[in-house]
Amino acid sequence: MNLRIAGLGLLFLALGACATQPAPVIVYGPPVDYGPPGDERNPPQGAFQPNAFLRQCLGLGVSNSPPVDGEHWVVDFKPVIVVGQVVLVTAPVNDVCLASGFGPRNGRPHDGIDLTSNPPGTVYSAAPGRVIEARWSSGYGNQVLIDHGRGVYTRYAHLDTIDPAVQLGAAIGYGLPVGQMGATGNAEGPHLHFEILMGNYDNPQASKGLAPQDPFSFPAYDNLGY
Repeated sequence: MNLRIAGLGLLFLALGACATQPAPVIVYGPPVDYGPPGDERNPPQGAFQPNAFLRQCLGLGVSNSPPVDGEHWVVDFKPVIVVGQVVLVTAPVNDVCLASGFGPRNGRPHDGIDLTSNPPGTVYSAAPGRVIEARWSSGYGNQVLIDHGRGVYTRYAHLDTIDPAVQLGAAIGYGLPVGQMGATGNAEGPHLHFEILMGNYDNPQASKGLAPQDPFSFPAYDNLGY
């Protein structure tokens, strides 16, 4: 069941090829400062519509899962959230299940959520922004990092391929293809590792100096009251 973003058509947008170098690529340019929902500065949006509900993957031990009901649907799932002053989607790929949540896992932090589907689906941009990484990482595999402005970033990891239109420094609208879900890097099977990060990318550690956030911890977007 899809959540129509009718109100989010122009409303939602508030708010590369893959390179092989191992070090983060910092792209300096005009600061991202997209306006509130419907602002004409937002890049053109895509056709992606997020699912209204999210379910745990059945038959898997789902670590760090948020509360679920008797049929394994995430309780009070919020498909569109507000992170700081940025509106974005919680799961930027359709018809997936939750394979792992945010938090400690096997003695190590898990800085995002894992979403999977069979067959692997297309991954979309969670909000408008600017591409600041589109490269290979030994852990993340093919990964893309988008700067959404106001100190908010999203990472899309383990991609099988990165969409050819995803170029370093390029503006990207909400709901446009980022790549195809895959199992590149340190991954046991095809899935999307999705991170929401906050902070200032212009630091000695680049994206590793940003603070990971739990996507399930943010308030829902209310297009009547935002």
